[in-house]
Amino acid sequence: MEEEVHSENDCPADILNEELGDVSGFLDVVYREMCANNGREMVDMQTQGGTDSKELLRLMAKFPETGFVQYLKAEAPVLRKNGKRSQQLREQGNKAYTAKKNEQALQLYTDSVRFAPCTLEGKGEELSLALANRSAVLFQMKQFRLALQDIELSFLAGYPQDMAYKLHERKGKCLKEMKDYYDAALSIKECIKSVASAKLDDDKKDKFRDNLSTFINELPKENENKVSDAENEASILLPKISNPNKQFPAFSDAIKLKSESGRGRFGVASRDIKLGELLCVEKPPVFFLHEETSGVNCSNCFRESIAPLPSPTCTQTVFCSRICQTEAMETYHVVESKFMDVLFQHGVKRKEWFLALRAVTLKPLSFFLENVKKYESHNTDYGVDMKSQDLYTSEDFSCLYNLVGHRDLWEWRDHAYKAFFALFFVRCLQKSEYFGEMQSKDCQLGPEELMIGSLMIHLMEVATMNSHEIGQLEAEKGQNWLLGQTKPVGCALEPTLVLLNHACDPTMLRVNIGTSTACFASRDVKKGEEITDCYSYPFDVTKHNERNPDLLKKYKFQCACLPCKEKWLTFHDLPRSFNDVPNTQMNFSPEDLPQVQGKMMNVQKLGSKINQLQQKEDFSGAMGLYGQFNAAIQQLMAPPHQFYVIARRSYGTCLWVKYGNKIKRDISK
Repeated sequence: MEEEVHSENDCPADILNEELGDVSGFLDVVYREMCANNGREMVDMQTQGGTDSKELLRLMAKFPETGFVQYLKAEAPVLRKNGKRSQQLREQGNKAYTAKKNEQALQLYTDSVRFAPCTLEGKGEELSLALANRSAVLFQMKQFRLALQDIELSFLAGYPQDMAYKLHERKGKCLKEMKDYYDAALSIKECIKSVASAKLDDDKKDKFRDNLSTFINELPKENENKVSDAENEASILLPKISNPNKQFPAFSDAIKLKSESGRGRFGVASRDIKLGELLCVEKPPVFFLHEETSGVNCSNCFRESIAPLPSPTCTQTVFCSRICQTEAMETYHVVESKFMDVLFQHGVKRKEWFLALRAVTLKPLSFFLENVKKYESHNTDYGVDMKSQDLYTSEDFSCLYNLVGHRDLWEWRDHAYKAFFALFFVRCLQKSEYFGEMQSKDCQLGPEELMIGSLMIHLMEVATMNSHEIGQLEAEKGQNWLLGQTKPVGCALEPTLVLLNHACDPTMLRVNIGTSTACFASRDVKKGEEITDCYSYPFDVTKHNERNPDLLKKYKFQCACLPCKEKWLTFHDLPRSFNDVPNTQMNFSPEDLPQVQGKMMNVQKLGSKINQLQQKEDFSGAMGLYGQFNAAIQQLMAPPHQFYVIARRSYGTCLWVKYGNKIKRDISK
């Protein structure tokens, strides 16, 4: 066979980009151009088997294409803060409000809020006016707490003194509706004072003051409620584990961590566990909202709000509350907002790689420089042989860093593309001046930039192997939650949760609460049995010969769980009644036949009762019967069966309704 010869003009794009698919954004375009224009250097690096992250970054940084100049310097005026546009949107909102089209007015006012220019402290006249007008429509929609939040923020933004009386009056009315009569009276008294600055003639002022005094006199004398800070409702209340694991506090003490060669770290039940028991609650240290949901869901907690708060620095990002807005502004958002419009054009399919960028922007460069020695080596057994006083916590960056990345199993073309992608991240960080005085003056990367770039490559590998999607349950207004679907809104890395191995019939169900994840036992689990998560699709959704190649391709392992060993069928091909169950699967002998009919009737009665409760949306009541239902099925037969799958799925829906992110949408609009 003749040796293949490469010329200077050879393009290794087919070698490097087999998995890129169709070009959907500028990054893939630039990558193909880089490969085509620098084919000799790329082929030489591939021939040498060069996979060192810093060497790949150094090589690619020399190529003119990886300056991303035309993209990083391009302006996107349509995405910029714009006072004139904010005013126009507010005026359109006024027309809709006058026409009593409250939903339309709310959206227009929200867009006006997003585009209103303001300082980092949230001061700006257009912003103050937009928030004030939105508070009016929120009051009409009986969203009093959100209206209060907008009123407070409007004042902070610098709402004109001559109109302040309007907001004080609205605040008093909101508090009255919320039965906080004491504070309502205080707000109206403040309104009476502010009338002096109003642009009203004296007769109107006097009449207005009289009406306000009457309002105060008619308020009940005894408070029925005390409205705390409007921000407090934004706090996410996570369920609490009653007995946490002493060294892995995100886990229950029902989970014991082990490690074995070839299996890595995994969890087993330290005692018997009941269906529905809370096994893990973890707030991720790193999270990233998907591009499609940005501007709709809160960038910081992923929840939706009908009256989101704006970013002071860009229009693409919103927050559900001042708490989330402040947290973001104090960490990642100021850096990221300087290149947000560039990120929105990337078109990259591996969304979890943005977690590597967020892991960096969450912390100042000084953090990584001070801890550089810690992150020079990778220990996949980190957390296994800990001393009794040691803790494995989500906040510890070492726990994140030492998660499995399977670097040695990636193909060369993947290493090349990861390096290219990380280099793009470095260029974005340069645009935001993240590196400060240490930033290189030309296209080559300095030692600090190489360190951050190689760190992000490693974290991209970690994210590929360990990230989870964060979802929300969505249903149409008027529709039962049972008909809803869980849809992804972002992704996150949970260093504790990902220590658990995969199974296609997992022992846990995951529910997202904000960006956090709560895990509940999906069935009764015996002491010593492995506690498992599901990384991909469960056995009842995807056939064995389809899901296993995907697991091998992405996660680099072959699944050996019971459904895979026995090649369990997907839901629609499973037995659907007792008559369909083979004798080998039945859990009774011929002598038990007289009692079997009664047990079957019990299963049907329990199933019918659960269904009735769920149809009434009494999901808490339904949850209380699942233990009995599962026990009744187990008396008759072993899995797999449609009854087991239906129970797991509908119990999961109950958990999402009770704890998880959820929203009902009016699709008629």
